[in-house]
Amino acid sequence: MNSLMESLRRSWDGLNVRERKLVGMMGLTLVGLVIFGIFYMSQSAVNDVEEENVQLEAALADIGRARARLEERAAERETAERRYATKAPALGSFVEATARENELTLREVTDQPEEVSGRYTRRSVNVQLPNVNLRPIVDLMASIENSPFPVAIEQIEVEHFQAGDQYNVKLGVVAYDRSGPASGGPTKNAAAARPTTGAGPPRP
Repeated sequence: MNSLMESLRRSWDGLNVRERKLVGMMGLTLVGLVIFGIFYMSQSAVNDVEEENVQLEAALADIGRARARLEERAAERETAERRYATKAPALGSFVEATARENELTLREVTDQPEEVSGRYTRRSVNVQLPNVNLRPIVDLMASIENSPFPVAIEQIEVEHFQAGDQYNVKLGVVAYDRSGPASGGPTKNAAAARPTTGAGPPRP
């Protein structure tokens, strides 16, 4: 070690002023490069950590949104299960009583054949209301949809043959009764007969 230092000292002593300045400038440049390299590596590490933090926050946000959707779906399914726990009454009588509450009178009530799909029995009825205003019809539909029973409006037809606020209306009302565990597949045309408003069996 001493011999190395002695050799460097002799080499330094052998340099003239100009050469010593060049060596000093090279030394400063080398020190600057070392400092820059350390700073660059530190900054790169910080940037990597920040990027990982951003990705982690995004992943946590996605998990939070997914959890909220799962909780919402679970709540919807629980609500549907509670609704199916109350069997709908005879549809003809139910619609007729609901119509009277809205000051409407049915002209014709036609029960449709029952259909079985897995654990559910589908019942439906068609009713006709002649020469009625639209406002009571809207109230009637809302009363049916908001009832505690698993019923829904499946079909609506409106005819307007004369001037004024008088219409001939035909409604299709459907109900699903839940029974025990499924013992077989759906019957023919049962899937196509599901109501569009969501009163049918829960989706698997």
